Parts: sequence; C-alpha cells; structure tokens
Amino acid sequence: MKLLDMLKRSGRNLRHAKMRTILTSVAIAVGGFTLTLTLAAATGARQYSDQLVQANFDPDAVAVAKDKAVFGGGTTGPQEYNESLGSAYGQQYKMLDQEDIAKLRDMPGVGRVVENYITQAQFITREGAKKYTGNLNVYDPGQKPALKAGEVGDTLPDGSVIMPDSYLKPLGFASAEAAVGQVLDVHLRQPFGQTRVYHYEVAAVSTKSSLQLDFSVAGLYLSQNDARAANSYVNAGTPQQGKLLNATVVAKNIDPEDLKQQLEDEGYVAMTSKDIQQLLNQIISVLQVIVLVFGFIALIASFFGVVNTQYISVLERTREIGLMKALGMSRKSVSRLFIIEATWIGFLGALIGSVAAIALGTALNPWITDKLNFGDQHLLVFTPIQVAGLIIFLMLVTTLAGLLPARKAAKLDPIEALRTE
Repeated sequence: MKLLDMLKRSGRNLRHAKMRTILTSVAIAVGGFTLTLTLAAATGARQYSDQLVQANFDPDAVAVAKDKAVFGGGTTGPQEYNESLGSAYGQQYKMLDQEDIAKLRDMPGVGRVVENYITQAQFITREGAKKYTGNLNVYDPGQKPALKAGEVGDTLPDGSVIMPDSYLKPLGFASAEAAVGQVLDVHLRQPFGQTRVYHYEVAAVSTKSSLQLDFSVAGLYLSQNDARAANSYVNAGTPQQGKLLNATVVAKNIDPEDLKQQLEDEGYVAMTSKDIQQLLNQIISVLQVIVLVFGFIALIASFFGVVNTQYISVLERTREIGLMKALGMSRKSVSRLFIIEATWIGFLGALIGSVAAIALGTALNPWITDKLNFGDQHLLVFTPIQVAGLIIFLMLVTTLAGLLPARKAAKLDPIEALRTE
C-alpha cells in the first residue's frame, strides 16, 4: 500500500472513532498548550532582559568591587576583620577606598571611573514644603534615564540634580517643567549629630520607565563630585569615609572582557554587561525548566493515553487486520498504518494546543504588559520556528507511542484474526 493511501485510510479510521480521537488529541493538546506558552514566555523574557541590559548598562562598562558577595558570590557571614571592611545593606563587605580608585584610574584601558556612592539624606525639602526621605546617588549617563523634563548630557553639572517625578507632588510642583530650575534643600546628618544643608538646582526630572532599573527609585542623582562630597560629609570621622561598595570603569580602546581579566588579575571582582545578561538568562532558564517539567508530565500521561487508544483500536479491528493481511498486505504495511494513525493524533493535539496557546497569549499580552510594566515589549512572544518545532516534537512523541500497538497489529495471525468475533 502506498504512503498516500495509508494517510487517507488512517484518516478515515480516526474519523470513524471521532470521540476517542478527539479526547486523545485533547490530552496531547494540554501538553502542547503548556509547552507553547512556556517557550513564548521564555522568548519574551529573554528579549526583555536583553533590552533591560542595553538600556541600563554601557557595553564598555565593567562593574568593580573587592568582595565577591557584592555580585552574589562568596559569603556575607563572619569574616576576619580588616580595615577595608565596611557596612552596606546591613552586611559587612570589603570596600573600595580612594587608593583603589586611583589605581583603577591609572590602569591601561580605563577611560573613566564612576564612583558609585549611595548616601542616605536626613531629608529632602524645599521652601514651603514638607520633609521627605531619599537617597543621593551618582549620575551615570550609561544608564540612559528617561527624562520627563529638562536636559542632561554625558555629565551632570556640579550643584544640580536629576529628580524623579515621584517627588513632584510631595514637594508641591505643578508639573515636571515647573520643577526644572528650582532649588532643593538636602539635609545631611553625621553619625554624631551635626547637620549641614546642601542646595541643588533641578536640572531634569526623570520618569519611571519599563527599561530603567534605578531611576524609578526615590532619590536624587548628583554629579560625581557632589555625590563624593555628600558621602564624605556623612561619613566624616568614621571607617566608612572615602569608601564605596563598588565602582564602574569604562573601557577605552580595549575589549571590556580583556579589561575585566586585568581587574581580576589585580585581585578585584569584576562583572561586565555580558555577565549580567548571562545571569538574567540563567534565571529565566531555571524558571523555564520548572514549567517545562509540568508540561512533560502532561505529555507522559498523553503518551500512555495514545498507547491505550491504539491498543483498543487494534482489538476492535482484529478482523479487519486479518482481512488486510489475507488479501496480501504485509506486516510492515500494517504496522505503518497504525503508526501513521498515532502520528495523526499527535499532529491534531499539537495543533489544537498551539493554536489555543497563541490565541490566549495574544489576548492576554496587553494585560500582562500593563501589569508588569513591560512598555512596548510583550512577555509572550510566539515564533513560527518554535511552534513548528514543537508540533513536530509532539508528532514524534505520539509516533513512538504508536510503535507497541503497531507491533501487536503486525504480529496478528490472519487466520486467527478472521475467526475473531
């Protein structure tokens, strides 16, 4: 029997048992539905993480620290005391000091060094307004802040700040435009109680963006010099003075990976934007595997469902099989007929599951994007290659499931089969 004739005959056989075919296909569809959504979510999450890294990290920049725990490695438990230890986020870390900063600036291939000071202000206010808490951070043009009003170049002038729009209403500004050019009073307090007021002019107002990691938090962004001066005042006379958790060095005429290696050779801990991207993709992959496990569990159940369905089909069609073999149909052709039927079931189930997943995902994408603040990026990204590959994979699974029943059908004795009632 020719392959085309087998395809037509297996299709007719499945139509004769419509309900059983549909139920078995739906079981396959459950796994296909889960796997399609999982692959789409992983693709969307990776695309978003790529955009996130591009928007927040200069590709030529390398983050530098002294302690592995800063970048999630090592331990933050008890350790031997030394002068380089400092406190940050309630933990003890080896800190960079001014000697380290000078050393970093003198290293070959380093274009500039950004000292990442984070200083807690006593409060932030302006004339006639209430007092509000906030941090003082260093402006880094590599983070590409989304500005609501005002303009800022590659450097932020001393004496000026970028203010998040979350401060507009609390500080009594009618609009972002109205805040630009106004003066903020930042009160700083030393550990022993002495205070000082710093005055900064608002150069720009940043707004929350789906691709910004830092500029949506409550805090002002200062120039390098102003941030250093504020941090030095707050920590004056303490072991924290002049120390910082990490810094950013920007490569000049050298590959960032080569600069990273130089830094590590000098005893520093370094991380490039590529490392951050790999870390995010690794987290996404772990989550993807967890969800895929549930999809494969559904497939295992579907696999045995196909085996059971085909066994029942063989038993019901014993006389038909005997007749076909008596008329000269080979064992190989009989086996192939049942394998094709199982493959048809896989195709139908995969198609139903994939179409349902795409329809549901397309309908939910706007809502998910709004809830997760993904901006123009969708979480569920369906690609034709992935969908086609999944359909082929599920067809292969059901083909394997049809091997045992097909083998049983091929081994039936035609005389004994024809005697079956």
